[in-house]
Amino acid sequence: MNKVDVKLGGKHDVTAALTNVLAAHGILAPHNGQPFSEAMMLGIGGGLGMGYILWEFKRQESANVVLGFRNRWNYIPRFLTTLCARLGIQADVQETAGAKAAAANLENAQLPVVAWVDQAHLPHQNLPEWLKGYWIHVVGVYGIEAGQVWIDDLSSELFAVPADIFAAGRARIGSDKNRLMLITPPSAIDLESAIIAGLHDHIDHLSSDSESFSLPAIKKWAKLMTHPKDKKSWRVVFKKRNGLYTTLRSVYEGITLNSTEGSGLRDLYADFLEEASAILGNAALKESAAHYREAAACWRDFADSALPESVPDFAETKSLLRDRYALYQAHDSAGMQQVSAQLNQIENDMKHEFPMDSAEVDVLFETLQAKLNTIYEAEVQALESLKQSL
Repeated sequence: MNKVDVKLGGKHDVTAALTNVLAAHGILAPHNGQPFSEAMMLGIGGGLGMGYILWEFKRQESANVVLGFRNRWNYIPRFLTTLCARLGIQADVQETAGAKAAAANLENAQLPVVAWVDQAHLPHQNLPEWLKGYWIHVVGVYGIEAGQVWIDDLSSELFAVPADIFAAGRARIGSDKNRLMLITPPSAIDLESAIIAGLHDHIDHLSSDSESFSLPAIKKWAKLMTHPKDKKSWRVVFKKRNGLYTTLRSVYEGITLNSTEGSGLRDLYADFLEEASAILGNAALKESAAHYREAAACWRDFADSALPESVPDFAETKSLLRDRYALYQAHDSAGMQQVSAQLNQIENDMKHEFPMDSAEVDVLFETLQAKLNTIYEAEVQALESLKQSL
């Protein structure tokens, strides 16, 4: 395997994969001669978005909330190719439905490359078998050696994945078409223009009235917390509380831990605004960054409230989840497996007896609804501040 001396890990799979691949190819930020920060990648790519989907898995008696916090959160190739185009980087996307062609594309690629894979196929993720085919994940591929594919996946070290399992994961989600993205370094980078394009993209995107991709999704979610009749209302879906534990866990995990840097990417975007302020000589961007940090705090408060500490099993769940992600980033697979087993046991116990009665659940839903409305106001204020700064 070709050893690459480059920073690994990161906070959000999509931006981290590209950040580290660019660094490995020697593509540096022109203003300081250093690798681009992940925050800069997020901002130039178009910044933030907002999406909410409640997925129900009736066979497993569970449900998960899918949250999109990045601009074009469900159009990853477009986000990455747009980002690269703004930096003058040639990004070639390869797709194929055939297994042989997919293997050849990876074998012949000038590594490292960005790759799309089904998250549950990655052994180090320790996800249940039934989740295969549900979660798109983006990683950097750094080497192929002795039947192993070496990938960068938000940890301090590369993970080795058996080549046949990695190939199956690339093919599992048909719409991804065994996708790879190959990078060619640019002759020059106009960083200021790239930043300005990203800022305007962010503003335009979050100013739209879309309930699927923009800020109105937060208001829609708030209404669905307590609506008496809507089939996707939490009061309707969780009338018998089946699947509610996994849903609340997915809210906490999806905002604070799972590839979102701890606050739905809002703190990471604030980091970008502070970097951009210095590069563009625009002090007002620092004020906007402060507003996004306020929104980030609101998201953390909401996530924390989804699993109230007053319920012992919820408090233990949060502690175990934090341990799980710390072990993951430290590349401690054995420790992660142990913690995952404890979390699975709590989930199985919850299927038999949920620790809150109907009245307590109603109060929880009303509390979360109020906090979502607070988040919406904070997001609107942050966006308005950014508009005024340009």
